[in-house]
Amino acid sequence: MTTPEAYVSLLKDAFQANANPGQAAQMEAYMKHSARFYGIKTPERKAIVKNHIASVGMPEGAELKAVCRLCFKPDARRELQYAVNDLLQKSLRRLTPDFLDLVEELIPRNCWWDTVDFLSPKIAGGLLLRFPEHQKDYPDRWIESDDFWFQRAAIIFQLGYKEKTDTDRLFRYILRRADSTEFFVQKGAGWALRQYARTAPESVRGFVRQNPHLPKLTVREAIKHL
Repeated sequence: MTTPEAYVSLLKDAFQANANPGQAAQMEAYMKHSARFYGIKTPERKAIVKNHIASVGMPEGAELKAVCRLCFKPDARRELQYAVNDLLQKSLRRLTPDFLDLVEELIPRNCWWDTVDFLSPKIAGGLLLRFPEHQKDYPDRWIESDDFWFQRAAIIFQLGYKEKTDTDRLFRYILRRADSTEFFVQKGAGWALRQYARTAPESVRGFVRQNPHLPKLTVREAIKHL
């Protein structure tokens, strides 16, 4: 394993060698020019990251954290942030609870729905399922943040929990931000309810019925498949 700086530099070189300017322009437009892209689609990016790991190695611990921070620098193109998802998911079963601090650090960096939507349910969600005692330390804090990306992160971290969902916590978070006018909070709440409805449809129906003040967007998303 090389230094984190060299590791990311080599990954940048690999992405640059496969850059597609035309595709990058389309991706940037889709993301409302919130970030710059190399123009590499997901399957190709995953293959590049896989080859990179095979050739350079898989960072662990402090080195992995350093790599993630470098990939989230303001001038880093979006595929580097997506590579963080690839790396962290490959290591998820070995990650320790202190990686929740890293997730909390990265959420507001270069943030948009695409990064929040993997950092929260996929990385934080995976860690908090293994270490549920930390749910009161992280998402309970995030839902009280003035930053709506943290609010969304709190609401959606249980997306993949199914029957392990803490229903009281999910409903409490959604009600805490039911007065939000922010699109990404309202839609995130609807998404979380829609996912949970696959496991507990009657619970979601009852919650929506009992809370007529929920935003219309949240309700529409929640009952889409009910």
